[in-house]
Amino acid sequence: MRAFPKIKHLFPVLLAAVMSLALSCEKFGVTPDISVSQKSVSSDAGHVTVSVTASGKWQLALIYMDDSAPWASLTSTEGRGSKDGIILRYTENTSGQNRSLRVVLTVSDQDYAATFSQTAYAASSSGDEPASDPKWLELPALQQNDACHFYYHDMSDRDCRNYSFLWDRENLVAHWVAYPLNRGLRGSGSRTNEWGYDPKVPRDEQPELFSGFDGGYQRGHQLPSADRYGGNNVSTFYFTNMTPQLGSLNTKAWENLEGRVRELSYTSDTLYVVTGCVLEGSTDKAYDNSGKAVTVPSGYFKALLWYNGGSTYSFGKWTAAAIYCEHRSYGSSLGTDVLMSIDELEEITGIDFFVNLPDRVNLYEAQRIEAEDPVQNSFWTAFLN
Repeated sequence: MRAFPKIKHLFPVLLAAVMSLALSCEKFGVTPDISVSQKSVSSDAGHVTVSVTASGKWQLALIYMDDSAPWASLTSTEGRGSKDGIILRYTENTSGQNRSLRVVLTVSDQDYAATFSQTAYAASSSGDEPASDPKWLELPALQQNDACHFYYHDMSDRDCRNYSFLWDRENLVAHWVAYPLNRGLRGSGSRTNEWGYDPKVPRDEQPELFSGFDGGYQRGHQLPSADRYGGNNVSTFYFTNMTPQLGSLNTKAWENLEGRVRELSYTSDTLYVVTGCVLEGSTDKAYDNSGKAVTVPSGYFKALLWYNGGSTYSFGKWTAAAIYCEHRSYGSSLGTDVLMSIDELEEITGIDFFVNLPDRVNLYEAQRIEAEDPVQNSFWTAFLN
């Protein structure tokens, strides 16, 4: 019978085998993998987490599975070794179509992918009118009457709402224009200057504004041109989107404010905006190109509802603020003295803003958000400074 070798004689052999196995694992690494914490989500904006399994360098990319503008982002796009807790943040799906993307992991020129999808926004209906209660977060309470009618426009390049407004056919201005805003909805391109009639509103109920107002007023956009580029820019030049506005306000402090609102939207999943004018106390008229009188607003406002599903701010995922200014020159920018709570703006305008917010949070939380004093919140004071 053959005798077994002593253990001490086996040690060098075992050590060599272990080192060979370690070198083999280092060379070939673990099997790469990519996973998403939740593969399908609702139309609301929010975030999920992504996990990467790898032993060497890797890269991540998002590949959209349709022609939509980018609607998601990653907190990390490259690294080394396995990593958990990468945040995939996505905007609200305001379209009527489901959408999806692939999170692609590239390791040593090999690709591995996980699919992520978001369901369609189901509130809107077919035809020229939205559902009786659209539930769009940016909408104020609808106060229609014989003189005022609610209209909305869809995006031209996707199945998605663009903006809505309450049109006053007697004063020939919109009391408010409401719209969602983020980097994807803004689009890319440039200003078209294609002034024209709104196809939704009877022409005899609109001003004619191919050239500016008589009376020293400019054509002031309510939905800014720069908030909708590409094929949707034309809709911002509809006459229903204009008010007679002093140039000393329109091209200075108000334009500065519009730029700051756009920058603010880039920090959110979606920023819900209501821009409007106040007619109470107005004593002046401007005249369109055919001589029709248009009421000159006595003031202007913006109501802003900010949402970020991955927010780490102490105030949470939601915060809101309002701006109200008189129709006069403010110089190059507005100070923080124009900041106020949504509740305060409601007192000034008589408009009930963000009436659908309690459907996303509870009623108590919605009331807290609207009552918040932005002057006491450095997030909002920094926004204007």
